[in-house]
Amino acid sequence: MNAILNDLLKPIALAAIGLLAAASAAAETGGGDDYHQIPAIKSPLAHKVLLVSSELAGERVISGGSFGSMVYSDDRGATWQQANVPTQNLITTIDFIDDREGWAGSHDTLILHTSDGGENWEIQHEELVVDDDIAKPVLDIHFRDSEHGIAIGAYSLLMTTTDGGATWEYEDTSELSELLLENDMEPEPGFHAISPMGDGYLIVGELGTVLFWDPDGVATAPTADDDAGDGHDEVLSDADASDEPPTRAGPWHVLPSPYAGSFFGANATLSSGDILIYGLRGRIYRSSDQGMTWQRIETPEVTTNIFDTVELSDGSVIAVGGTGTLLRIRPGSAVAERIPYGNFNSFVSVEPLSDTELLLFGSAGVQRFELTAQ
Repeated sequence: MNAILNDLLKPIALAAIGLLAAASAAAETGGGDDYHQIPAIKSPLAHKVLLVSSELAGERVISGGSFGSMVYSDDRGATWQQANVPTQNLITTIDFIDDREGWAGSHDTLILHTSDGGENWEIQHEELVVDDDIAKPVLDIHFRDSEHGIAIGAYSLLMTTTDGGATWEYEDTSELSELLLENDMEPEPGFHAISPMGDGYLIVGELGTVLFWDPDGVATAPTADDDAGDGHDEVLSDADASDEPPTRAGPWHVLPSPYAGSFFGANATLSSGDILIYGLRGRIYRSSDQGMTWQRIETPEVTTNIFDTVELSDGSVIAVGGTGTLLRIRPGSAVAERIPYGNFNSFVSVEPLSDTELLLFGSAGVQRFELTAQ
């Protein structure tokens, strides 16, 4: 019995020792004086904790998740190394512009940066209290080049940088808030995902939020097509009636939403030019006209949340979600095909190794998955 108890307590003791060592190291380097974070504990099982974000940096695969765990692989996911990360917060999002430089987001309005391919990370921004309110989690980051980046998150958090993240500015969203109120919508919805669309950005979030944002004021906002509504079952578009509330204000355009529930992801970079948005209860929608009309992609017997999508070379899309949900959407198809998976692990992110092999990230960490020929 004592031997069994020792085996159970040993990992806890080692974790405690590691935590104390990490805190001591932070204090010695002065990091604890500037920021309120404790470095992530090193563990050989870091790739087995909950992983919710992933990214390709050249040939390297990088993923982040619980307890500040950030892992990377240079051999297509066969083995994993743990990065040096200055926080134990959940790593919610990762974005790289090349094989060396990348950014990650977290709670406490925390933004991290790496210049060595994700092996070592440093804090660029942290704010525990914003306007006398609690800090807002960063939920997605997108950099269009090495200088210009956008971070979005809870309660309409929107931050931008023009110097590679050395400084971050909070964007005023009061104009959007008023616009949403005029449309009987939540004035401060959580922003969950951002995807470049034309010269602007598609932003989706909670309570059916679908927005087009043009921060530079140069993009042509999407407009309703006279031929829209071609028989799709679930199509919403701007009405022509004069008593309809406005849908545009400044850089913002409220796009018609096909669903009142939350969207967790958006993919506006498909080779077909189509857009996918997805979220609660297996909901997936496609638009071929920049978000002015939507067609629901049926997901038979799927009621779990959809969190991520990736396109394969043949134009088909793989979607992943809760309790082992794996779906394939053929080009132009209005019905997603269920991919058999013999477990109930939840998947939050996916990266393709090839058209027949995926890396799946989620509740059980990372795993490789072979797609059978269909």
